[in-house]
Amino acid sequence: MLKHLYIKNFILIDELSLDFKNGFSAFTGETGAGKSIMLDAISVLCAERAGASYISKGKDKAIIEGTFDLSNNPHALQVLTEAGLETGAEVTFTREILSSGKSIVRIDHRIATMSLTKDCLRDEIDIHGQRDNAYLLNVSNHIHLLDSFLNLQEEVKQVSNAYHNYDKLVKEKEHALQEEYNENDLEYFQYQIQEIEDANLQEGEDEELAEKEKQFKQIKNSLEKYQQVFSIFDNGLSDSLYDLVKISDSLGNSDQLSSIQTKISDAYYAIQDGIQEYRDIVEDFDMDEDEINTMEERLFTIQKLKRKYGKSISNILVYQQQLQKQVESFVHRKEYIEKMDQKIQKAFQEYQTLAKKLSAKRQQHSDELDQAVRSNLKELMLPNAQFKTVFTECNPSIHGNENVEFMISMNKGESLKPLVKTASGGELSRLMLGLKVIFTKLQGIQTVIFDEIDTGVSGPVATSIGQKMKTLSKYCQVFAVTHLAQVAACADVHYLVTKVDEQERTVTTVKELDEKERIEQIALISSGSITDISKKAAKELYRRNHN
Repeated sequence: MLKHLYIKNFILIDELSLDFKNGFSAFTGETGAGKSIMLDAISVLCAERAGASYISKGKDKAIIEGTFDLSNNPHALQVLTEAGLETGAEVTFTREILSSGKSIVRIDHRIATMSLTKDCLRDEIDIHGQRDNAYLLNVSNHIHLLDSFLNLQEEVKQVSNAYHNYDKLVKEKEHALQEEYNENDLEYFQYQIQEIEDANLQEGEDEELAEKEKQFKQIKNSLEKYQQVFSIFDNGLSDSLYDLVKISDSLGNSDQLSSIQTKISDAYYAIQDGIQEYRDIVEDFDMDEDEINTMEERLFTIQKLKRKYGKSISNILVYQQQLQKQVESFVHRKEYIEKMDQKIQKAFQEYQTLAKKLSAKRQQHSDELDQAVRSNLKELMLPNAQFKTVFTECNPSIHGNENVEFMISMNKGESLKPLVKTASGGELSRLMLGLKVIFTKLQGIQTVIFDEIDTGVSGPVATSIGQKMKTLSKYCQVFAVTHLAQVAACADVHYLVTKVDEQERTVTTVKELDEKERIEQIALISSGSITDISKKAAKELYRRNHN
């Protein structure tokens, strides 16, 4: 949800700082006061296009900054983590629009990209105008919305996996049919396979041999020095040190002498042990010429194969498998194709079994969605509206064997039509509101914004819109720009948008109203004036929606 919004130098907004709450917030004000400007700023914050025309006259740049609570948005948190941004649940997004038309985007005050911001806020805000092309009007989304409503995610996943397996086999067969090799190709492939097989490669042996060769060269280069060490020790030093220890031990056995004698004795044995360790190292790598040649030849063979077939032994072995597969498809082409056909048939049968089960569940339970929508539409004063989930057959896909489209009829005797082709502006807005009460929670959207969708309605219809927005706000944060007292009266928070003249320029301000101010504003919206009678009616309307 959006917790805080800061706007500076954006069209008519000089500087604005607002803290938002959960629930339903209404924004009212005279026509032209700038109610929709704030919504434009939120759209720009969510990575919509923006240019220098948004900057207030005489200013160098515009700033929009919003702090979002992303604790209920796992997608956004995952995107931020994968981008290497360590954030908490509350994240601040900033966008600066420069006079050059360029933008600077920040996430928690660190430079970010527009695409990253857009991906993070994908499920955060849904701005709905009277004629927006929202996700509900996109036919390709209808099947996903139905599956979400019926909680068929696991069945859809199984069908998708089965289709991918089937499609992979089909493409593999098509690729095999397209490949054409002549006898020279076959002979060359077989030569390559044999060359790799003859090498009898083992994973990791190249690293082991390289390390062994490195150690051998180091010892070989230092062998003369090792021999000098052994010669010095063997030709006199060993005997002299031994004599030194014996003479030292014969000097007496006082406490002072005993300590010194121990040091001399320990030094003698330490040198002796060190010399033996040197001998062990040399003996371990005392390779004869044949062994050395064998090691170097093996390394040469491996390096040659790496240059020809891959950068590692693992890559070489994978290439060998690919060659064997190609040879098999060439030599046993008919058998290979028959085998592939059997695999494809089996995979398709497995897919169809799952797809038919999914289709049956969709069609058996789609009426549950239809009834839920019709119930919402009746509450929105559309008693004659009919909603129907329609299925049509299609070619197999990751979604199954059918397409899904939502159809609507708004009046008695009227045939069902696609959502995008039906209803007047006001009716379509109420229809979208009724659908969003059902689908917003399933889509994971955190904040829904309605921009004057109540235009052209009044009376009981206006009340039903306000109450339905109130219902929707139980699942997400709701903002509504409205001209109707009935809608504003249902809101948890009421903001007044006004336009004032300051220092030879007009600016838009936004103020949160207290209860007294709310009642006065509702009275003004309802009757055009604030009188005792209009205030009494407004007070009754307000309290009726806040009991």
